[in-house]
Amino acid sequence: MNKDNRNLFGILLIVAGVAILFRILNIWHFTLWFDGWWTFFLIIPAILSIGKQGVNTGNVILLGIGLYLFAQTNGWNLDGYLLPIMLIAFGGWILLKDKK
Repeated sequence: MNKDNRNLFGILLIVAGVAILFRILNIWHFTLWFDGWWTFFLIIPAILSIGKQGVNTGNVILLGIGLYLFAQTNGWNLDGYLLPIMLIAFGGWILLKDKK
């Protein structure tokens, strides 16, 4: 992560933390547009990492966890689909990975 991205990410985390703290302390009441907004703190860095470094195990796992938590938070029950999705993704990864 370069310095500009790191600074922007740090500022976003601070703003989110202050907003949540103000809400807990009843200083500032805010609502966000959708449930699970916090999962984008996992999803966005994973997508940025995929764009810069290409697909690797770490960023795919981070993206998968973020998407799974987002779906669960919004009431989409994916428990029965988790194993087949993981098997399909792992099989695709085996087929598409670089052969050295």
